[in-house]
Amino acid sequence: MKNENPIEEVWRIREQIGAECGYDVGRLFKRLRALEARHKERLVQPPPRRAGSEAAILREEPPPYGRKNDEAK
Repeated sequence: MKNENPIEEVWRIREQIGAECGYDVGRLFKRLRALEARHKERLVQPPPRRAGSEAAILREEPPPYGRKNDEAK
């Protein structure tokens, strides 16, 4: 059994992946996209979003900042 702290293992792996990508975010994302393409069956696909009553609520204008609804009139 390992006596290693799990978070230390995560840090070690993160450092290893960063070094392999030369600490370049563009290279890191390119690597992640390649991994996603190879393992599409492992990815979770969110359900499609439906427009409905929620969409109408999100489009409402918020009241002006610093004033209550009654004072805005």
